[in-house]
Amino acid sequence: MKLIIAFAAFVVAINAASDQELWADFKKAHGKTYKSLREEKLRFNIFQDTLREIAAHNAKYESGESTYYLAINQFSDITDEEFRAMLMKNVESRPSLEDMEIANLTVGAAPESIDWRTEGAVLPIRNQEDCGSCWAFSAVAAVEGQAAIKSGSKTPLSVQQLVDCSTEGGNSGCNGGLMNGAFDYIKANGLESDAKYPYTGTDDSCKADKSSSLVKLTGYKKVASSEASLKEAVGTVGPISVAVYADLWRSYGGGIFNNILCLGFGLDHGVTAVGYGTDNGKKYWPVKNSWGESWGEEGYIRMARDTLHNCGINQQASYPILA
Repeated sequence: MKLIIAFAAFVVAINAASDQELWADFKKAHGKTYKSLREEKLRFNIFQDTLREIAAHNAKYESGESTYYLAINQFSDITDEEFRAMLMKNVESRPSLEDMEIANLTVGAAPESIDWRTEGAVLPIRNQEDCGSCWAFSAVAAVEGQAAIKSGSKTPLSVQQLVDCSTEGGNSGCNGGLMNGAFDYIKANGLESDAKYPYTGTDDSCKADKSSSLVKLTGYKKVASSEASLKEAVGTVGPISVAVYADLWRSYGGGIFNNILCLGFGLDHGVTAVGYGTDNGKKYWPVKNSWGESWGEEGYIRMARDTLHNCGINQQASYPILA
């Protein structure tokens, strides 16, 4: 109900405000500044195109032709091509899990539905900003989930430590990396708190202090490439690191994302599956992203479940094992 009310308010606001008013609100909300009047005019033109795309798609949502709606967010002044270029940082180094041990999960042990957010195993949404560190956010969210489930710890862990220090196994800081590479680093070195080693969103020299580590891993496992296996993992283990094809997510605002073009190819973004459920007969995965709370459903996306159009969520999933 809250999402329906919020969407209705959003549509009213879009219809009532001029493009210029929406532009002013957008710049203020997202702290947007531009180097010149020429650049601002270019960005405003892109913003107007985005508004038209949002309006056209949301008309289909209102008529029941789409299961999700679009909204203005921090990406509304960039083109689809620029958005894809941002994600391309992760394409060459997306997770390679071929040599990982496949988890031996008990079929049928998972509950009918679960949301680890309500179980206290998911910490607040964060924002990777202008840094290709989604891989580190995905890995940290999975480790935080295991810490919360096993010991009740709710301490945010350091993403920046992985960006700065986890430079082996395909990891390149703000230029992309691998969730399993992050797990390897944590297994060998542990991980400090976010308060001790805060996020800056830039590449820097490693300042890790092994004596300040809060968690350590004994290893990690791969989930077999099926949605049934992913359900067993999420339902019995906890939040799971997953790679997805996110090229079509730029303007996602809410609802269950089910796009015929979102197949399991070209995985380019690391996120975390934090549950699964059903809404009015439609199955979905609630997925934690790292683009801030102003994107999607307060930082989350609900992705269609048990469909070919799942953006590859089941293709490269893995989870850490705490010591």
